[in-house]
Amino acid sequence: MEENYISEYLDFCESQKRLSLETIRAYNNDLNQFKKFDDIKEYVRYLCARYDKSKTIRRKLACVKSYYRYLENENIIYDNPFNKLYVNIKDSKELPKIISKNDLKKIRNHMLKEKVRAETDYKNEKSHRNLLILELLISTGIRISELCNLRLKQIDIKEQKINILGKGRKERTIYLGNKETLKLLETYIKTYRETREEYLFVGKDGISHLEEQSVRLMFRNLPYKMGLEMKITPHMFRHTFATMLLESGVDIRYIQQILGHSSIAVTQIYTHVSMDKQREILTNLNPINQIQ
Repeated sequence: MEENYISEYLDFCESQKRLSLETIRAYNNDLNQFKKFDDIKEYVRYLCARYDKSKTIRRKLACVKSYYRYLENENIIYDNPFNKLYVNIKDSKELPKIISKNDLKKIRNHMLKEKVRAETDYKNEKSHRNLLILELLISTGIRISELCNLRLKQIDIKEQKINILGKGRKERTIYLGNKETLKLLETYIKTYRETREEYLFVGKDGISHLEEQSVRLMFRNLPYKMGLEMKITPHMFRHTFATMLLESGVDIRYIQQILGHSSIAVTQIYTHVSMDKQREILTNLNPINQIQ
């Protein structure tokens, strides 16, 4: 696998397939990982030994397979090894990790207190930003990449909605139904963003968008500050958002639309989480328990 072909393929993915920069970076990492191996079967054995999640293994193999299809279409190779390869990757049983309602309240109350205790302009802005990030994640189920790349022009305070540019450049609109979150957003824009650059959340330079790693680091450090025995990632709020909607009786197809999933099959993983709740309810609160 020659380096120049990888670069050409990534250029093709960006210009012709119009994939996001985040996806391009992932493809680059996967292909550079693969080129260290002599053949595909050796790479498959490595992936199965290295990664627990079948989803990760499939994604990495799909990237390499797509790369070889490109080489074949461009007549760079004439014998595509994937044409002779059959791989059966068993699905892992791991369910999405969610945050309990009680812990969500603790996290939000902690951030509210940080905002109240802020003594300098810098701390005021940062605590306001952090609380807004939390509330948007909880109330919209937005992806961290969508959040960090959110532009002011995508926000309509009057109509209470945010226009999201999601995976594959697919657009969707999310309604801001919580008045407190809407007010927090409106005040943040008026106080800190109206005379500044295009992004809602900016990085240290005050111009470019806030990096995803900065948000991850914020939530990674949060349990230590609060004395919680748990790990928090931004994506857990998305899982929690979907699960709580499902448990409240919201149709899964509405949840699919809100989350921006291209397939209902992706959203259906949350039905397994909800089944745990159903098991708890029908074991402890089953009406027949009251007459036995």
